[in-house]
Amino acid sequence: MSEMGLKMLLYFAATSFVAWILLFTGISTRRDCRRRSEQEYTRATGVIVDYTKKVVRATRGGSRSYWLPVIEFTAEGQTVRREYENAMNPEKFPAGTSVEVLYDVNRPERFHLAEDPVFLAPGRGAIRLSILWILASAALTVFLAVFVGGARFDLRDFWYDIQRLFRR
Repeated sequence: MSEMGLKMLLYFAATSFVAWILLFTGISTRRDCRRRSEQEYTRATGVIVDYTKKVVRATRGGSRSYWLPVIEFTAEGQTVRREYENAMNPEKFPAGTSVEVLYDVNRPERFHLAEDPVFLAPGRGAIRLSILWILASAALTVFLAVFVGGARFDLRDFWYDIQRLFRR
């Protein structure tokens, strides 16, 4: 492999290193989500009973408020009434709205909504971003190699380099 080819390979590895970590993080998040959905396979219909307001104070004097719904559903003959962990808009989902709940049979207090976007697509954004980042790094590497470094791409040279690597 020529010196220019080695430089460009190292440049690609350096520019796409974080993207590869992001890709593996996204894939492991998707795997954890799949494992969790396999454990929480029991469905129930619940009702949003009420909302609790959570206020988070910022360091610069301002504050933000979030509305967490209190959901009630029946699981294995017992009534479960708990505050949901993700914020919802009370105007879009008023009290009395019926929702689909997925819960763990062994621990019904561990549940999530079937339509919750947090649980529908975890890790997809990280995977998409990392793939775009890797493709952009590859395109930039080729651009720099050809137009700045003066590299030329000839398939015969490429095949010769591959054969030379395996002869050693």
